[in-house]
Amino acid sequence: MSFMDRVRAWFTGESKGQQRAPSKSTEKASRASTKELDGFVGSRVGVEGYLEPHTTIYPTTLLLVAADGEYLRRPIRDRAQAEEFCTKHGLPLYDAARVGYPKRMRDYDRGIKRDTISLEEMPPWPGEDGTGGEDGPPTAAGA
Repeated sequence: MSFMDRVRAWFTGESKGQQRAPSKSTEKASRASTKELDGFVGSRVGVEGYLEPHTTIYPTTLLLVAADGEYLRRPIRDRAQAEEFCTKHGLPLYDAARVGYPKRMRDYDRGIKRDTISLEEMPPWPGEDGTGGEDGPPTAAGA
């Protein structure tokens, strides 16, 4: 294909939609990356997926961010593979170029820990300890 053929194809839009098949090295890297992503999802809580677009320097990547802000970024083939992965694991998938990155991820990089509280540390609901009144949580029967 000559230079003028490429220019003509670019102006007419013929080059759009034509994708090259992934190379064998990309395929192997993608399989290894998927295993690492599987491991991250299996060992963390509250994981969300962020799809990062292909740039001139970096390939398309899937960024997984856990509830505490810890994250893992690995290259993937395309958006379809990211959607398939997130659907398989029941994860929400966001477009990082549109929504940006979560604050907890930036906080994790800075070493800021989120204050979390467990249910055992919560004070009792008013009325449950016998000193309160009838102000307990609403029930279906009382509604």
